[in-house]
Amino acid sequence: PCDWSSDVCSSDLVFCYQCEMSAPNGCGSRGQSIGTCGKNENLTRLQDIMVFGLRGLSAYREHLNELEPEKTKEIDDVISETLYFTLTNVNFSFDEHIAQLMKVGSAGVKVMNLLSEAHTKKFGIPTPVTISQNQAEGKAILVSGHNLEMLEQLLIATEGKNINIYTHSEMLPAHGYPHLRKYSHLKGNIGKAWFDQNKLFEKWNGTIVVNTNCIVPPKKKSTYLNRLYTYKIVSVEGAKKIKNNDFSELIEQTLSLPDVKFESEETLTTGHHYKTVLSLAPQILDAINKKQISRFFVVAGCDAPGKAGNYYRELVQKLPKDTVVITSSCGKFRFNDLDLGTIEGTEIPRYLDLGQCNDSNGAVHIALALSDALKIPVNDLPVSIVLSWMEQKAVIILLALFSLGIKDIYLGPKAPEFFNEDITNFLAEQFNLHSTTDAESDLKQILG
Repeated sequence: PCDWSSDVCSSDLVFCYQCEMSAPNGCGSRGQSIGTCGKNENLTRLQDIMVFGLRGLSAYREHLNELEPEKTKEIDDVISETLYFTLTNVNFSFDEHIAQLMKVGSAGVKVMNLLSEAHTKKFGIPTPVTISQNQAEGKAILVSGHNLEMLEQLLIATEGKNINIYTHSEMLPAHGYPHLRKYSHLKGNIGKAWFDQNKLFEKWNGTIVVNTNCIVPPKKKSTYLNRLYTYKIVSVEGAKKIKNNDFSELIEQTLSLPDVKFESEETLTTGHHYKTVLSLAPQILDAINKKQISRFFVVAGCDAPGKAGNYYRELVQKLPKDTVVITSSCGKFRFNDLDLGTIEGTEIPRYLDLGQCNDSNGAVHIALALSDALKIPVNDLPVSIVLSWMEQKAVIILLALFSLGIKDIYLGPKAPEFFNEDITNFLAEQFNLHSTTDAESDLKQILG
């Protein structure tokens, strides 16, 4: 909880957007944040966007560092410079704040491209695959997160031990990578987006590993805490920590537990990496020229609990049958169970899952390729971007898109807390950023 008792400017004062009206006038009042006494509210909030963006940037940098540490220096320099930028009494220029945010966004573009290359170099270029959903059996480990390197090490450690490995949430795209798919004990996917953990993990009587964000702290009466393992930076009180890729305790406990039994006939499709999609370029261009494809919809982002997220399912359900949906991140779990089929008269899938949130760069690569082939500026392409918003990785993705000059993005289901009217108006003016309303109205506006 916020403590507004101090009337002296202090770096310990943290501005809370949830209880801002309770703050007293003067120092520490509305618009003040860590080390920003004397700065107006707009600059404070722009610095908040920087810090949230750096958190997402740091997460991608950490994954890249595991695979190709020699390529992280340029990213590290931007992180250090931007943190320096947020020091007390360093910069009071609105325009330079925007320029620094664009620099953070450009670093986001670079790190996602580098990480994508590192993943495909080590694990192969993903290809489309259909896997079981919510079907499991035997001794089993459920893995949630983004860390493909850790997943491979676990697959190696459990090979030949009669243990099945299942994915959850952002680990779903792992099934698309040929090098990971060769492990026969990598089975299907269980559950949906990250926030179903409490209910799902209670039902899952095997062991569980969460190797990156997001982790939901177990409730006090949870029965799965003694079966929960965390990896590197991820941790909750009472869970076991995997260190130095030593999975021996995890394997031993998994073998000691009763068999898992989940029954379902559901399936999911993944593995449409942008390099695989670009191999379909001749067919896609032909379909566009023949007016078989009218528009591409990039519907992606971070999911959050609540009915507001149903907007994205409703939007996808209402899309004309001559449109293609491109997605990534955990937001796809709102609609990835829908069978959208193929574009009529072609074999082009109407649903393309690019992968994890760090694979969002794929949508840009596809758009740039279309722009080059059709000789149309990117912002004039028949491509619409509708993003769902939750946490820091969504911030760096949005900044990355802005740094590339991408406009006409729809963002929802509600604006981030650190946006205010001035910043919202600026983004609307500079990038034609829209807030989502309802699926039917937004679709009419986009198609119109």
